[in-house]
Amino acid sequence: MLLRPYQQDLVSALRVSYATGHKAPLVVLPTGGGKTYFFSYVAEQAVARGNRVCILVHRQELLLQASRSLRSMGIAHGLISPMFNMNNEPVQVASVQTLIRRLKRQTLPFDLIVSDEAHHAVAGSWRKILDQYPNAKVLGVTATPIRTDGQGLSEIFDDLIVGASMATLIDMGYLVRPVVYAPPTAVDLSGVRKRGGDFDAQQLTERMDKPTITGSAVEHYKRLCAGKPAIAFCASVAHAQHVAEQFRQAGFKSVSLDGTMLDTERKAAIDGLANGSIHVLTSCDIVSEGTDIPVVEAAILLRPTQSTGLYLQQVGRALRVVDGKQHILHSLVSFIAESDVTIQNLGWNRVPTAG
Repeated sequence: MLLRPYQQDLVSALRVSYATGHKAPLVVLPTGGGKTYFFSYVAEQAVARGNRVCILVHRQELLLQASRSLRSMGIAHGLISPMFNMNNEPVQVASVQTLIRRLKRQTLPFDLIVSDEAHHAVAGSWRKILDQYPNAKVLGVTATPIRTDGQGLSEIFDDLIVGASMATLIDMGYLVRPVVYAPPTAVDLSGVRKRGGDFDAQQLTERMDKPTITGSAVEHYKRLCAGKPAIAFCASVAHAQHVAEQFRQAGFKSVSLDGTMLDTERKAAIDGLANGSIHVLTSCDIVSEGTDIPVVEAAILLRPTQSTGLYLQQVGRALRVVDGKQHILHSLVSFIAESDVTIQNLGWNRVPTAG
């Protein structure tokens, strides 16, 4: 397995961390930087030394994504999920909820626990699993080591290893340089209450789910990148369904994705965006984190947020490099409060208005 130079630096830093007594380092690498490849390499090296590895994920899409990565590298593994039969391979990719249920019957032997999207690791379900393995080493991996509820990750992790920044990866050509379009006026969010550190979903939907706002997004998609694969991030499931309908009325193939759908339906929608049978995928949360769809050329942000982490997860869906993808377009209805600073730090080009 060949690592990129910055990934090799992370491996070296991780070895130093464990060698100096740390038990649970947290590795930070931007969306699109190759976190899955990195922890797959670590898992392979751990197995070569006789260890058993569990890779924890919290959604079916991430389980299948990790499995594809391991398979492409020739790493034999099993999947702990209701959809698959158990095997005894030394690497297992586990759905958090499934593993918790199975641990009630027996403790499976693991020496290394890899926590993908590790900003979730302080949540109750993840903590229960980690508590079952007090002697195992832990590796956390995330692009956004921040939570809107303010809970610290140091409750789980005892060292922080920060990889190359998003700006550096853009400059090195590992991520695409985006072009940002923004409307001339921001949406009025005054009076929208906060819940869990971010805007209340119901009140935010009432402000955002308007024909004028969605129509503007549809029009600019049509003008700037008609037919290109795009993801529209929405404030709620209902909002995502309404946005998809307006895209369909404008002549584009659009599907709304949500957690009530069967796994096969969600996979078909994501595959459709990749193969061109769907132009615009709309969603509230399903594709904002972890999901790898490299062909995406436009991120349409219809969900204002106070969360820097959520913002970076959303725009990161469109940053991956594929052949023929020169840049990406972000059609923004409004920025988070810190967005001007964020964009400047990332080295992004910004066009002040989309008019």
